[in-house]
Amino acid sequence: SSGINAECVASCNKLIQMLDSRLKDIKEKKKIPKPETFKEINFVQDCSPDVVAAQLTHLELDYLGNISCDEMITMLGKDIPQNSSCSNVQKYVNWFNHLSLFVATQVLALDLGAARHLTMEYYMDVAVSCFAVGNFNSAMAVLAGLNQSSITRLHRLKERLDKSKVEHLANLERQMSPSENFKAYRTALRNAAERYTCVIPFFTLLVKDIHTTSEVKKTKIEGTDLINFEKCWEMSRHMQQFQQVQQGVCDLEIDLNV
Repeated sequence: SSGINAECVASCNKLIQMLDSRLKDIKEKKKIPKPETFKEINFVQDCSPDVVAAQLTHLELDYLGNISCDEMITMLGKDIPQNSSCSNVQKYVNWFNHLSLFVATQVLALDLGAARHLTMEYYMDVAVSCFAVGNFNSAMAVLAGLNQSSITRLHRLKERLDKSKVEHLANLERQMSPSENFKAYRTALRNAAERYTCVIPFFTLLVKDIHTTSEVKKTKIEGTDLINFEKCWEMSRHMQQFQQVQQGVCDLEIDLNV
């Protein structure tokens, strides 16, 4: 009996040491040095669209990493507490809206004047770059900002845009089109998952898919007390896919000045 206890203690100690070592590794991995000074950045002049897309991908992954599967399931409840506005899911949704409004504000800035079309073209390139690296959520947020009615009504602005950039954006809009239940986007998402170690899905659609499974499929088979394991399997598959997204490793370079 004492031998078994000693073996258990030794195993527990070894496990604790392994966990401590793992936590240290995680902390070191997330420890990003801060620049000594911060300067105001003009994105259009100081940063390439590819650099901005990379930084957005890191931010997206950070937001996603804070959301637990429990919170995703709780989100499906009909009676959500009033204080849930501070939840990690809500923070992520707010981030999407913030990015969209930021892009629209940048394009509509009063002091741009004749250079407004250059700013518009810049964020068109950012959207395309986000899509190219598998960051579909930021791509959709930037697209939403560029398609604000306050921008689309500026017909003279459209006339000054580079035709090739307009075509690239139109192609991106086709890829992210909601037609046929986002068929083109879902294909692009699967292809990206095979190419990249980090893929950021369009979060709103991800939530919609989970909610649809929860609402359409009944927890119990109709007319019986038997558990509907088909629904359980579908929900499990959604959660596994979500965890795979969270575990993605973004190998894009971090720019501390952005």
